[in-house]
Amino acid sequence: KAFESVFGCVTCLPGCFTMYRIISEDDVPLISNDDVFAQYSRNDIESLHEKNLYHLGEDRMLTTLLLMCFPDMSLSFVPEAKCWTIVPHTFRILLSQRRRWINSTFHNMWELLKVEGLCGVCCFSMKTVVAADMIATMVLPASFLYAVYFVYTVIVQGTAMSETLVVIYAVTIGCQMLVFLLRSRWDYLLWFFMYLIFGVPVFFFILPVYSFWNMDDLSWGQTRQVAAEKGKSPGELISDEPASDEPLEPAASAEQGESGRGLEAAADPELGRDAAAAVSAAGKESPSSTKEVAQKSAVVPGSDQ
Repeated sequence: KAFESVFGCVTCLPGCFTMYRIISEDDVPLISNDDVFAQYSRNDIESLHEKNLYHLGEDRMLTTLLLMCFPDMSLSFVPEAKCWTIVPHTFRILLSQRRRWINSTFHNMWELLKVEGLCGVCCFSMKTVVAADMIATMVLPASFLYAVYFVYTVIVQGTAMSETLVVIYAVTIGCQMLVFLLRSRWDYLLWFFMYLIFGVPVFFFILPVYSFWNMDDLSWGQTRQVAAEKGKSPGELISDEPASDEPLEPAASAEQGESGRGLEAAADPELGRDAAAAVSAAGKESPSSTKEVAQKSAVVPGSDQ
């Protein structure tokens, strides 16, 4: 997101750490735009492509809709914001999460390629970055297998190394090693080799292959929902399915204004009269915790950013 923010076009604003302008400084509806609402509230989702867009990656799809409706405005990443969330703590949950992310990302990139006038930097269009990312997602498993084959032929069979490949791998690893040297974080060195041994096979081969193979799996799996009221410890992950048919409790705080199911409005003092909508995780969440996340998040689309 930091890299995409350089282009003024972050392609995915995560639902738990995002704030949108409701209206612009010129009183132009943004997140409340009729076209955005009409597309985002569709109930005629039938194709596999649309289901991956709206059912698995709804936060990314909302970002895509905003880019479609307002291609001349920017979606920015604010590194100073301090937020927290619950991350996957088992491989099963990680597998389910990455399946949703990879499949929804792939389908959303296809939609982004259709956006006319997508912003960029100098002569580089954001479409170029999106297309490269889309191609890289498809060839990741093949590139991993080729890297393994390359190492095997060089070490076991004694095949002469290609200078081009040696340079590519040296630059890739060398740039990361440079971070350790400049910051003197030698503890990172151990984790770097751990990532090469265990992380690369998982994230470059297992997860992409599993995701594409299960592209028709639209289940949500287990996410960040918490259920302390069910006798579980606070922060413990549970199934996505609601524990009962009772509707979610709406926020009752007057400071937060209108609130709905999974969407609570919070005022940002830095934006003056402009309000910001903070998308909270599904499930029962106290208004105070949502307000805290909303105040700490600062991703706001605007032409002046």
